[in-house]
Amino acid sequence: MINNNDFIKNILLDREIALIGFADLSKMDETQRSGFQYGISIAAALTVFPSIGEASQEYFDEYKRVSRVLRETSYFVEAKIKERGYHAYSLAGVHQNEQFRTTLPYKTLATRSGLGWIGKSGTLITKEYGNAIRLNGVLTDMPLITGNPVNSSLCGECTKCVDACPGKAIKNKIWNVNTDRDELLDAFACKRTVIDRGTKMGVTEGSCGICLAVCPWTKKYIEKIENLKSKNNISIT
Repeated sequence: MINNNDFIKNILLDREIALIGFADLSKMDETQRSGFQYGISIAAALTVFPSIGEASQEYFDEYKRVSRVLRETSYFVEAKIKERGYHAYSLAGVHQNEQFRTTLPYKTLATRSGLGWIGKSGTLITKEYGNAIRLNGVLTDMPLITGNPVNSSLCGECTKCVDACPGKAIKNKIWNVNTDRDELLDAFACKRTVIDRGTKMGVTEGSCGICLAVCPWTKKYIEKIENLKSKNNISIT
C-alpha cells in the first residue's frame, strides 16, 4: 500500500507545486497547531519576477496567480486526506490579524518541514528557489514521515535585502528558530511600501518583491530560468 507521503506527492504531480515538506508539530503549543500533530508545507515557484525600479504589473499578476494555485491546492489536499479517512485542516482560509500575523505562519510550517530558513527580510528562503516562492499548508492527523526542521539561517553577512528595501523595514538581524518576526522586520513599514509602490495598479496586498529580486539565492534560480529560456528560445509563463 502506498505510504502517506507518496500519496500526497502523487496527487500533487500536476499542480505546479515545486516543493513539498512534511513536519512533526507535536512539540509546538497545541493551540498553535490546532491540535494536529503533522503539517504539510507546499511551495510554488514564481516564473515572473519583480523589478527593482518601478512596480511591475506582470509580477503582481504572477504573485496573485501562484497564490490562487496554492489556495486551491491546499483545499484539494485537505479533501483528499479526508477521503483517506483522516482529519485535515487547510490553512488557506486563515487571515492575518491587525498585526499582520497568523497563529501558524506558512513559513513556520515550511521551516519545520525542512524546506528552508527565514531570511533577514522575514521571507522563507530555499536553496532551490531563493525566496521566489509562495507558500500554503495543511494540518492533519494522518501519519507522515517528517523532514528535519531548519533552525538557523544561511544568510550570513549578506545585506542585499537590507540595503535595497525601499521602506527600510528590514533590521539586519539573523534568524534562528527562536527569533520573533518583529526582530527581523517592521511589518507596518513593509505594508506601507507595498501600498506606495502598488497604488497605480490598485495593489494593496502581497509583497513589493524587491527583497526577492536582490537575494543572491533567488538570483541563482532566476539565472537558471533565463538560461532555460535562452536555450529553448521560449517564454516561460
